[in-house]
Amino acid sequence: MCNCPSFEKTLHYVSPAHGGWGVIRVAATMPESHMLFVAPFACGRHGALGGILHGVKNQVSYLYIDESDIVSGNYEHLVPDGVDELLSSLPVRPRVIMIFVSCLDDLLGTDHEALNAELSEKHPDIRFITCHMNPFKMDTKIPPMIGLQKSLFSILEKSDVKKNQINMVGNNASVSEVCELFSLMKKAGWKINHIGKTKKLEEFLDFSSSRLNLVLSPTAGLSSKIMEKELGIPFMKAFPTYDVKEIEKTYRELENLLGIKFDDFSAYKKKAEDAVKKAAEKIGDFPVVIDYQAVRRPFTLANVLFDAGFNVKMIAVDAVPEFEKEACQKILEKIPDLKIIDALHHDSVKFEHVNEDCLSIGFSIGYLTKSKHVIDLMEDETLYGFYGVERLMEMLVDAYEHENSADDLIIKAGIVV
Repeated sequence: MCNCPSFEKTLHYVSPAHGGWGVIRVAATMPESHMLFVAPFACGRHGALGGILHGVKNQVSYLYIDESDIVSGNYEHLVPDGVDELLSSLPVRPRVIMIFVSCLDDLLGTDHEALNAELSEKHPDIRFITCHMNPFKMDTKIPPMIGLQKSLFSILEKSDVKKNQINMVGNNASVSEVCELFSLMKKAGWKINHIGKTKKLEEFLDFSSSRLNLVLSPTAGLSSKIMEKELGIPFMKAFPTYDVKEIEKTYRELENLLGIKFDDFSAYKKKAEDAVKKAAEKIGDFPVVIDYQAVRRPFTLANVLFDAGFNVKMIAVDAVPEFEKEACQKILEKIPDLKIIDALHHDSVKFEHVNEDCLSIGFSIGYLTKSKHVIDLMEDETLYGFYGVERLMEMLVDAYEHENSADDLIIKAGIVV
C-alpha cells in the first residue's frame, strides 16, 4: 500500500518564488525566431515582464486584441496583417515565427492549421508555429509546458541520414559541458545536442538526424513520443538524479541503446561519492528541506541525502508523480514523521514554517521558511550525472556556510508571478 500523500484540489497560493522557466524564456531558445503574442492587454503583462527580465524582449512582439475584435469575429483576420507589420519593422527577418495565443483562443476555436498555411504561403521562407499560453490547462493531459515542447519540436522533419549524435530534450538549460557525459560521448565518437546551444536554425533542424532523444524532463514526454513515431528517433527517459547507482545504470543503458562502450568512469563516480560524504560531514545534523521546483526528483534526492547522514526534515511538492512514488514510499519508511507539504496550497500563506532554521534546496521552500541558507537552483539547471552530484554537494556546503535569502535569489532568477 502506498502512503504517498495526495493533495486536495483547492485554491492555489502562488508565491513570488513560484515559476522560473516561463513560456517566453523557453520559446526564446528556438534559434533565429521571434514570438508574436496575440492576446488581450492583461494577458501580455506577464510575458512582457519575463522577456525584459530574461533579456529576450527583442524576440517578443504583441498584437493586442479587444472585445470588439472578439465579438466581430475579426480576431483571426488581424493576424496576417499583424505579421506583415511585424516583419516590416524587424531589423532581421526571422526564420521562425511562434504565434502565441491565450486562453481566450481555446474558447474561440481558431483554425490554426489554416491560418499557418495562409501565412506560410505568403512568407515561404518562414516557419510558423502555434503556441498556447493557457494556464487553465495546467491540470489537463497537455499542460502549457508539454504543449510548448510539442510545438517547438514540431518543425523538425524526418531525415534519412542518421548521425552519431543524441538530443537532450526537456531540460530548458543545457547541461554543463563539464559533465563527464560530454567527454565520455565525445571519446566514443558521439555528439550531444541541445536547443539552447544552437545559434542557427539549420543546427536545430539537424536534430532530426540524431539516433536518440535523451529525455531529461517529463515535459518532453509527449514530444519525444511524437518524434519517435514521425521522425523515427527513439527516446530514453533519463531524468536527473543524484543517486550514483542510478547514474551508472543510466550510462550502461545508454551504452546498450547506442551500441557503444564508454571509457572507465569509476573515477567520476568516486569523486561524486566523496563529495557526498564530505558535504554530510560538514553540514552534520543541520535540517535540510527540499523544493520540487529545484529538482525534478525531490524524493529520490531525499533518500540519497538521508542515506548519507543528512537530516532531511521537509519536502515541498505540488504532487507526487508516478516516477517518484517508489522513492516517496522509501523515504517515508525511513522517516515516518517527514513533513511533506503542498507548496501551492492556500494555507501556505500562513507561513507555518517561518523561522525554522534550515538549509533550503530551492526558492519556494526557502521563501516559505524564510531560510537564510538557500541554494540557487531551478529544475536541476546545468546539473547531470556524477558531475551533478559533485556540484550539488558544493552548492549545499556553500549555502550552509554563507547566508543567501530567498528574496534576493528570486530577484536574481528573474521570476515573474
